Amino acid sequence: MKFPESDIYKLKQLLASRKKIVIVTHRNPDGDALGSSLGFKFFLEKKNQEVDFVSPTAYTQNLSWIQGTKDILVNEGEAGKKLCEAKIKAADIIFCLDFNALSRLENLGEIIKSAPAEKVMIDHHQQPEDFASLVFSNVSYCSTAEMVYDIIADLDEENLVDEKTAECLYVGLATDNGFFQFSNTTANALQVASALVARGARPEYVSEKVNNIFRETRLRFFGYCLHEKLKLVKNGSVAYMMITQAEIKKFYLQGGDSEGLVNYAFKIDGVKVSAYFSEEPDRIKISFRSRGDIDVNTFARTFFEGGGHKNAAGGKSMINLEMTEKKFLEALESLNLKS
Repeated sequence: MKFPESDIYKLKQLLASRKKIVIVTHRNPDGDALGSSLGFKFFLEKKNQEVDFVSPTAYTQNLSWIQGTKDILVNEGEAGKKLCEAKIKAADIIFCLDFNALSRLENLGEIIKSAPAEKVMIDHHQQPEDFASLVFSNVSYCSTAEMVYDIIADLDEENLVDEKTAECLYVGLATDNGFFQFSNTTANALQVASALVARGARPEYVSEKVNNIFRETRLRFFGYCLHEKLKLVKNGSVAYMMITQAEIKKFYLQGGDSEGLVNYAFKIDGVKVSAYFSEEPDRIKISFRSRGDIDVNTFARTFFEGGGHKNAAGGKSMINLEMTEKKFLEALESLNLKS
C-alpha cells in the first residue's frame, strides 16, 4: 500500500455509494492535469459515479487528441461559468487534482472554497494549502497521474483501469517526467508506466502526438527562438528567452505551442537553469527549469509569485519585459551560480 490505510479507507467510504462528483484541475491545464483528471474521471464512471470534469480555462489544442477532452466543462464565457458554478455547488465530492493552492483556479477558487462538498486533494507539488478534508500529497511522485494509479491500486480496483483510462494516466505520467528523461523518473514511475502499458496505453502513439506532431508555424517559432532569442549568462550556466506579443502574433501561436521549448537550452553543455518568458496581454508568463540541486521552486516563489517543483516551476510578472529581465538577472544572484 502506497498511501495511509486510514486515508484509503476514508476514500472508499466516500465512494461507497453513487455521488455527484466534480473533478477540477489548475488553469491552463497541461498533460498531467488533463491526463490525471480524465483518467480518474473514467475510473470513477466505471464505479457508477456521476462525474464532471471542470477546467478553469480552456485546454490547449495540442492536447485535444487526448480521449475525453470534448466533454470537459470550461469555466469561460457566461454560459460556461454558470454551468461550472452550478456543478460545483451541487457536488457531493470535489476532487482537486494537480494543484496545491486555490489561487491556481482563477475565480473558481472562492467558489470551491465555499462549496459544501467534501474536498479531496490529489497532488504532487510542494507546500500544499490546507483547504481539503482528505489530502493525498507526495512530492516524490513525478506526476499526479502516477499518484492516481497508485490510489486505484490501493483501493484494489486496478481491474477498472481500461485502455482509455490507462492511456490518459500514461499521458500525465510521461509528459511530467519528460518521457522518462527527468530526475523525477523513479522506479515507481517506471513500474506504473509498465502497468499502464499492460492495460492498453500506447507509448509510441502518445510520444508521437506530444513530441513529433507540430504545426509548421510552431516548428519555425522554435527555430526562431533558439537562433534569435536565446541568451546565455552567468558563464553559460543560465539560458533564457523573452518573447513579445508581436512575436507570438507573427508566428500565429496557439495555446500550448511553446510547451517544451524551455527544455531545449539544456542541450547546451553547462546550462543549469533555463527560463522562458512570454508576454501576455495582462502579465509575463514564466517557466523555469533547473538541473541538480538548483531549486527553482523557491526561486519562483520568492521573486515571481509562482512555484511548482524543485527542478520545474512557473511564475508571473506584472511589469514589462524589460523590467522583468532586469529583475530576473538580479535575482539570479540568489542561486549562487558561478558568473
